[in-house]
Amino acid sequence: MHKIKVAFMGEGELLQSVIGAVLEQKLLPPENILLSQDCEEGKAFEGKGVTFYPDTMNAVVKAEFVVACASKKRELGTALAPVMGCTRGRILMALCPGIDVAYISERVVKGTEILAAPVEQAENGSYHTRMEFSKDFLPFQVEPCRDIIGSVCALDDFD
Repeated sequence: MHKIKVAFMGEGELLQSVIGAVLEQKLLPPENILLSQDCEEGKAFEGKGVTFYPDTMNAVVKAEFVVACASKKRELGTALAPVMGCTRGRILMALCPGIDVAYISERVVKGTEILAAPVEQAENGSYHTRMEFSKDFLPFQVEPCRDIIGSVCALDDFD
């Protein structure tokens, strides 16, 4: 079990799947899963010990890692817009079809370590991805990221 605090944000089925898998596999203590009260997908986890904040920005500020999920690039950009100024010093894991580190780095402040996971869904409903890290990503931070993303996605080779 990792003792890090992780804010989950975004939209869609993938977001709910990641949060559910992290809880089910006990990758984090439930209280270290930080959600916004205005996140529709997060409402499914009320009463499960997760921590709720009034909005996404407050959850991100309290977190060391941030997981951002979206079903389309445009929606990921929209989800990141309100928190783009408070990601410095944090690790941002983005799960979304068609993304890469360059796309994410244009939407967050410098000093944010980025992991881009361009998720694809197979015909059977399963997800798979590869992990692309920003050049400043520290090696000891890879394991918790791999565990969180691997909880819901089969991991292809990563860059």
